[in-house]
Amino acid sequence: MFTKKMNNTVQRALRVWKQKGVGETVRRAGQHFARKVDERRYLARIAPSQEELARQRQKEFSARITFSVAVPLYNTPPDLLQEMIDSVAHQSYPHWELCLADGSDEAHAYVGAYCLERSSQDPRIRYQKLEKNGGISENTNVCLRMATGEYIALCDHDDLLTPDALYEMRETIEKTGADFLYSDELIFRHPKKSRVIGIRMKPSFSPDTLLTNNYICHLTVFSRDLLSQTGGFRSAFDGSQDHDLVLRLTGKAKRIAHVAKPLYLWRSVPGSVALDINSKRYAIDAGKNAVRTYLREQKGIEAEVDSTEVFPTMYRVRYPMEGAPSVRVVIDARGEREAPEAYLWELRAKAGWEKCGWTVLQCQGRQNPPTGFSVLEAPEEEPRCSLWNRIGREAEEDYLLFFSGVPKKATADWLLEMLRLAQQPHAGVIGAKILFTNGDARHVGVIIGMGPESTAGRLYFRRDGELEDAFFGQLAVVEDVSAVTDALLVSREKWQQAGGFDPAYGNALFEVDLCLRLMEQGYYNMVTPHARLWMGTPGQVRFDVGREEASYPQDQQVFQQKNARWLQGRDPFYNANLSLKHENWRIG
Repeated sequence: MFTKKMNNTVQRALRVWKQKGVGETVRRAGQHFARKVDERRYLARIAPSQEELARQRQKEFSARITFSVAVPLYNTPPDLLQEMIDSVAHQSYPHWELCLADGSDEAHAYVGAYCLERSSQDPRIRYQKLEKNGGISENTNVCLRMATGEYIALCDHDDLLTPDALYEMRETIEKTGADFLYSDELIFRHPKKSRVIGIRMKPSFSPDTLLTNNYICHLTVFSRDLLSQTGGFRSAFDGSQDHDLVLRLTGKAKRIAHVAKPLYLWRSVPGSVALDINSKRYAIDAGKNAVRTYLREQKGIEAEVDSTEVFPTMYRVRYPMEGAPSVRVVIDARGEREAPEAYLWELRAKAGWEKCGWTVLQCQGRQNPPTGFSVLEAPEEEPRCSLWNRIGREAEEDYLLFFSGVPKKATADWLLEMLRLAQQPHAGVIGAKILFTNGDARHVGVIIGMGPESTAGRLYFRRDGELEDAFFGQLAVVEDVSAVTDALLVSREKWQQAGGFDPAYGNALFEVDLCLRLMEQGYYNMVTPHARLWMGTPGQVRFDVGREEASYPQDQQVFQQKNARWLQGRDPFYNANLSLKHENWRIG
């Protein structure tokens, strides 16, 4: 994956040089350098000092919890084996055991000899030689059967834990009572741990994101009680066995906690999944099968699962359509300066769903209204919030879809894609991936607290091709987000359950407010890149959501008063270590 990413970086740089000249190329290179500087500063800042590690060793918790670190071994290179064991042995939290199940062949007998030597020095290191190599899942299951601790931590035989990894997990258990925990991670290029390829900064638990991409990965910790409810690893999913297990564990967990700190060092070596997923193609099919099986076994859903166009181990889930739901499509065309009819018909033709009623909002007295659509005339100064509320209350359709402008282009079956998600019982508001007409990303979700006004901001990306991967592929998959805007689909029942749009707003932030109210009721808002729409040009829309509207100052005041709790915390779907003053996943 990362080989592909590096090649893409070079190709993008050459394309920018050719299309936009030296100045833009230098500007982007400067941004890349600044990101790397931020990254190094962040890692230096979070590295625990010897004094801090000593303090952690002396910390008394309310109860003694032992972590069983499960590591299956197979022909592990001696230097990597020593480093891995050392990383566990040097933990500041003392209550651990290291469970090593060794499936190495006779040519690698040194693995067992070294492990037995370390075990004789520290009885917390437990070793078992397997009669035969049973594969990654069966070998890890032996580790799980060896475990006696209350919690289990998973580690690969060539990776490393930070010295405070188990302490951070124990402290989080103390605070939250979580039975499933995961941390951020960093990937480094072997053999130098200082050669960081990337830091995976993750969101709080995001079930829809997890279906499309095992973003949880490492470090994963869970209680033995939780494991007993789900069973261990399954050999049928070797290659993506972690994804299969994590889906089942999180589906049963009582409390899931994310530790927003990289506690796991993932080593990239030639042939590893960390470096290039194409080196292990079997993992791709295993991952798709894991997602399909989870949905069938746990949700009773028969879904199609395919690889995305950007990364083969990131998946697109196509849920089956239930019945024939109707949709009221509302398009606010009052701000359009050109006749929108041709664009409207293209949007309609590509929707992929025919059971729709189409309402176009147009300024009073405008000539040549679009034919074939229900036209509602309204003054340009009438607040969008009140208009949308009126239409929503009068609508009889099952779903409501609101556009703040007229899309100029759309991908095929864009509405069908959104409906598949909106039909899910846990779904709140569904948003599309909105691009400016020049291809720059306009909207891929709203971050609460982001932007110059620290209210609600957008993530922006300059055009680098239609299928941009962005931060660890996050623009390529369906993602859980706090809010969406510009184009939002919601079931009329849930819209009514939330009380509709708050009439205290004018033209800004009322969609974000609705999304937060649905989140408070337990629903998940999502944005899908598989429905792409092109609207507006850069400069028309601000970093802060709705700031271009005249009503923004008043709307912002309403939003801040109503949603103070959200603004005082951090957006759960945007890592706390990322900047709220930059729009492109930059470390803060």
